[in-house]
Amino acid sequence: MSSQYSDAEIQEGLLGNDARMIRYVFYEHFNTLLRFNAQKAAGNKSVDLNDLIQELYLYMSHNNWEKLRKYSSEFPFPNWFSVVSYRFFKDYTQSMIDSSQNLPIVEMNDHNISIAGTTRIETMMIDIKAAISKLTPPRDKEVVEAFLIHEEEPSEIAKRLNVSVDNLYNIKRRALAKLIKNHLQEYVNR
Repeated sequence: MSSQYSDAEIQEGLLGNDARMIRYVFYEHFNTLLRFNAQKAAGNKSVDLNDLIQELYLYMSHNNWEKLRKYSSEFPFPNWFSVVSYRFFKDYTQSMIDSSQNLPIVEMNDHNISIAGTTRIETMMIDIKAAISKLTPPRDKEVVEAFLIHEEEPSEIAKRLNVSVDNLYNIKRRALAKLIKNHLQEYVNR
């Protein structure tokens, strides 16, 4: 896996938040390696590899690239990055499983009737909140709740999650697509 950049250039570009280098490392040159590691770490679990790579980027860039600052040039960057990414994917997919086992169980037998004492809109909100509570990873759930339930400002949500507003909208788009897909699948399986 020969790179057009030296290990030092890659590290310097990422630490400088160079968008070209971020794209090169996470979405171009090392993308096949990351997808392989993500799939291997997830095992037989159904995961969105793009979401996992996005989460890896957020993890790596956290606290001004704190993890990358620990990189030592005594090891080739691709080897170090492969180990770090695999460990992250393994831990992250396990945390997704652990958090999904703690979700509240909400059962409603007939979604076409109102629950005693609630209006049709309130019943629909209960359905929506139940569907949102099943979203994984937890970041997706938090973003959808912030937008749909709490109606927070995008800039506030992005600041709290330590992401850009553009990135926040990407997370929201993917999370809503998952929410719709999961809810429709649940409806079809009844």
